[in-house]
Amino acid sequence: MSLDVPAGVQAFNFWTILVMARLWEEFPRRQHFFARPSVVMVTSDSTLAGEKFGPEGQVQLFKDTMDWLLDEGFLRGSAHAAASTYADISLTTRGFTVLNEVPHSIGSPPATPQKPLGALMREAGVSHGVGAIAALVQTMLTPHH
Repeated sequence: MSLDVPAGVQAFNFWTILVMARLWEEFPRRQHFFARPSVVMVTSDSTLAGEKFGPEGQVQLFKDTMDWLLDEGFLRGSAHAAASTYADISLTTRGFTVLNEVPHSIGSPPATPQKPLGALMREAGVSHGVGAIAALVQTMLTPHH
């Protein structure tokens, strides 16, 4: 018997994939996310409005996901609740570690050659595969020894 994944968890998984993939692709450029009433915008230049990011209508779940990723240390940057803005967001070493893509300048390379989780996240985000997205987020959140 399988349990259905709650809608909130599915949205969290989807936003996590999109955010982590964006930060991985744009590293080392810090990103700025602007949550508007019905859409999220993202840019690497805080003086620009940015481009549409993610699905429309799930802005509150985006904010909750960003807050969690920041609180848990996967991302660094600042959250400005009053302005619904997340400024200077980048991956932490922990964020890179779970993506299996730590730059040589800040850590040792992965021991086993495999496709990085960051690349898999980007592919899953593009294909919108709910099962694949959930599996990748579970992989990211499972402690590695």
